Amino acid sequence: MAYIGIIADDFTGASDAASFLVKGGLRTKLYNGTASLSDSGAEDAEVQAVVIALKSRTQETSAAVRDSLEAARALLARGVRKIYFKYCSTFDSTPEGNIGPVADALMECTGSPYSILCPALPVNGRVQRGGKLYVNGVPLDESPMKDHPLTPMRDSDLTRLMAPQSRYPSYAVPVEETAAFLEAHAGERFYLVPDYTDAADGEHIAETFADLPLLTGGSGLLEPLARIWAQKLEEAGRIPASAAPGEALLLAGSCSAATLSQIAHWEKAGNPSYKLDPMRVLSGEETPEHVMAFVRGMREQGRASLVYSSDRPEKVRAYQEAGAQKISAALESFTAALAKAAVQEGFTRIISAGGETSGAVTQALGFSSYLIGESVAPGVPVMVPAGRPEIRLILKSGNFGQEDFFTRACRMTYSQEVQDAVWAAHSLFERGKTSGSSANMSFRVGDTVYISASGTCFGTLQPEDFVPIRFDGTPLAGRKPSKEWPLHTALYAKDPSVGAVIHTHSTYSVLWSFLPVPDETDCIPQHTPYLRMKLGKVGEVPYEKPGSEALFAAFRSRVAGSDGFLLKQHGPVVPGKSVMEAFYNIEELEESARVAWELHRAGIR
Repeated sequence: MAYIGIIADDFTGASDAASFLVKGGLRTKLYNGTASLSDSGAEDAEVQAVVIALKSRTQETSAAVRDSLEAARALLARGVRKIYFKYCSTFDSTPEGNIGPVADALMECTGSPYSILCPALPVNGRVQRGGKLYVNGVPLDESPMKDHPLTPMRDSDLTRLMAPQSRYPSYAVPVEETAAFLEAHAGERFYLVPDYTDAADGEHIAETFADLPLLTGGSGLLEPLARIWAQKLEEAGRIPASAAPGEALLLAGSCSAATLSQIAHWEKAGNPSYKLDPMRVLSGEETPEHVMAFVRGMREQGRASLVYSSDRPEKVRAYQEAGAQKISAALESFTAALAKAAVQEGFTRIISAGGETSGAVTQALGFSSYLIGESVAPGVPVMVPAGRPEIRLILKSGNFGQEDFFTRACRMTYSQEVQDAVWAAHSLFERGKTSGSSANMSFRVGDTVYISASGTCFGTLQPEDFVPIRFDGTPLAGRKPSKEWPLHTALYAKDPSVGAVIHTHSTYSVLWSFLPVPDETDCIPQHTPYLRMKLGKVGEVPYEKPGSEALFAAFRSRVAGSDGFLLKQHGPVVPGKSVMEAFYNIEELEESARVAWELHRAGIR
């Protein structure tokens, strides 16, 4: 059951918060809206932190309060013990709200005697000192945030920013003076604004205020808080694997300096990119299908494409003369259509830069909840949609991430195993070790097994030909898996270190399987030492009809007694810690069977 519940005022802020909870050691699930809490899976029993993404940052104030209270009540009903109201590290809020009204309502809902205001995120250059918020060393009201189109920040003093929007006073109080202050203000409700300039401050603040029913702030405080809460739970949370088979599509709509620098870095490295023309998008001259043709062309070359509408401020102002809202809506809709088309065509990795862009992408894809993985950059995690373990989403706020962010995101989510699997399949086929659609192979990523689809040929196998399944054989997406999946899952269940399994109908192994052997648990003679050195003992499994339950039962009954297996009149089934190890093992088995067969023909036993 979840211990902590986070209510975030937008989606990228929610994923930002979730990333720091994971870094602090908590298994975390993000829900897109309170209604998505009903989207519960088997993994929910292990979830230790729940994050709900709302759209309350720029909502009408009464709606923001209503939605935030609904989220808080839903979390408390699920047994959550702590509520954290997460807002932006630049305190994006107008004098009318929404941070103050939402924080007030949550403080009353949770019965918290007081709370804190702690938007700082030092790792990204946001610090608070003496009650004031600074961005990269510059007071908030002198930073680019002063001209934000929706929430222009014209003051850097958090106590003054809260005054017109909250019913309760705010005080800038050093943490070491908290005890005396609380004693002097017993029975009052208020907000404390502690100094938070580095990691040591964060640890101190977390230790001081961790037991409050309600905390408010940015994501910076969540990692030290998560470490404290994880210690209370006495169990580290598991996170999903970052890598997944399949192709990547990169999208960018943010015009922040950070995103523009990241686009330039991607292009300078010679990577393919496509820049959208906002006026052509608006007129309908440029269509998603036209852009997808470019993306497909790059995919055929094994290259990931970046499609972006980001541009310099002066260009953006010129485009906005045609109507800022109209242009923004058209670009967001266009980008979302690209993401949806890519996933429908088998792309499994979507990387998006920009809060509005990312929000449009998630809405188009229709995913409602996500397990949170490791981070590409501070506040930017890899996310796995519930029920779609083959998909990886990376969604970042415009100003987040290193200059090489896009390259890092592709590299982190790239699965070497699927590339190795395709190479191994082609190699086996081209050298006559299998034929037609007789063979199958699989590899494991976390709790998901990717197995070649039913009817596929090793000679033409591609990354998209691998079907994700659960250990019980349930397909998680796409096509029908190989009917012999139980052979594979039996080996994964036997040994957690097994990372891949290959099954072929290779000639000499099949020929050898017709001969009687003295020991069914070690059926191939050790004429050379290499099979035993690489794989171990090869057990023989009696003939049963391929794909039948009788075959799977016979295999399971013998799986504990040997390391690799030879199905009589059928072919070898070999595991390995990786695809390449399984490939080397099945090569050695086939070569050992060839040596044994030739020596047998020569009369040598």
